[in-house]
Amino acid sequence: MDELQEMREQLAALKEKMNAQEMVNDRLIRDILIKKKKSVDKNIWLVGICGLFTATIGNWAFSYLGVSTWFLIGTTVLMLASFLLTIIPHNWVKKADIQSGNLLVAAKQARRLRKLYKDWEIISIIPAIIWAAWLFIEYTAAIEDKQMLYILIGASAIGGIIGGIIGLVLSRKTIHTLDEMIQEIEEMSELDEEK
Repeated sequence: MDELQEMREQLAALKEKMNAQEMVNDRLIRDILIKKKKSVDKNIWLVGICGLFTATIGNWAFSYLGVSTWFLIGTTVLMLASFLLTIIPHNWVKKADIQSGNLLVAAKQARRLRKLYKDWEIISIIPAIIWAAWLFIEYTAAIEDKQMLYILIGASAIGGIIGGIIGLVLSRKTIHTLDEMIQEIEEMSELDEEK
């Protein structure tokens, strides 16, 4: 009988160790998810700083070149709208959901944010083309020297291409990070279901 009791105690101790190990693994995974969320948040602030730069320094430079006030207002509205349409959805994926155990909610919101980023890559082309065409019209109306006009158009095109590439890289990086978060949450949920 003593052997049976000893085996029960050993089994209870083993179960306790396994539960403790699962809690440590759960905490580690949640910490990794929070780090990934911070990485995504860091990207959004980088985009925000670029938008703020364009809305301030860019508008100062444009006004110096003699573009219309409407163009300056339009540029500012475009930058602010782009920033808000990017930052507001970032609040969908909450750190509290990751920490407290609402991982399915966090995964659902991460999927929504991922879809928004994928859609934004295509949708953002339209306002960018409209803005670039408007800039071209403003340049041609404000600048009489043809050589200066061509230099500004070329420099603006190069700046637009570089900005577009940076934006696309940041967007793809964010999508990749969100994919990793979703995958880790799904794997964690599958493990919980197996228990």
